[in-house]
Amino acid sequence: MMAGILKNPTVKKALEKGEERMGRLVTQLLSNERVMHGVQTVVSSALNAKSTFDRGVKTAMGAVNLPSTEDVDELRRKLSELESVVDGLTEKLERQTKNGNSGT
Repeated sequence: MMAGILKNPTVKKALEKGEERMGRLVTQLLSNERVMHGVQTVVSSALNAKSTFDRGVKTAMGAVNLPSTEDVDELRRKLSELESVVDGLTEKLERQTKNGNSGT
């Protein structure tokens, strides 16, 4: 039913005009220095709040001995390095075993 309404030429024109006006309004707002300063202030405040929240969560998780995302990422990186070392040692051992068996 809604799709049929959207196909109506009058409704389409009204929507197009509304989109055009909205585009102009957004352009005007974004070009207004006071509005942009307000937006920057809000974004900055939100980022600061997130940082404070993240620090609080990290402290709380540390207090109950739960690892943070960074801790888990570091462990994954170290595990990956360890796997590479083990793979390298396995390859060397296989080569030595193969060379030792072929010489006898």
